[in-house]
Amino acid sequence: MSIYDVGKALADRQLAAKGQAAAIRRTVVTGGGPSDPTGGTSAVTDYPIQAALFPVSLADVDGTFIKAGDWRVLASTAGLTITPTTSDQLVCTEGTLRIVDAGKFAPAGKITHYNMIARL
Repeated sequence: MSIYDVGKALADRQLAAKGQAAAIRRTVVTGGGPSDPTGGTSAVTDYPIQAALFPVSLADVDGTFIKAGDWRVLASTAGLTITPTTSDQLVCTEGTLRIVDAGKFAPAGKITHYNMIARL
């Protein structure tokens, strides 16, 4: 077991104990196109995660990338079968948030947890 496996196990354990049940919501559109006036069919899937949310520090607000009211989200990789992207949403107790930065914490290429920025 590498030090990164230990770090991942620690992150998963802490987020399971102190985080909240949340979900990454992904919407996939199939069909549609120039010859299809319906615009395609949307399928929404929620992928459960454990996450901890913290208001972004005012010192980090730059008004462009990070804004007042944003949330820093630490999310466990345990059981997550997708990689979050900026086209996904985060469903949590604070509401349905848009993922602005789907940052991952991956020392030596091993993802231990996600360190995201989300906003209403």
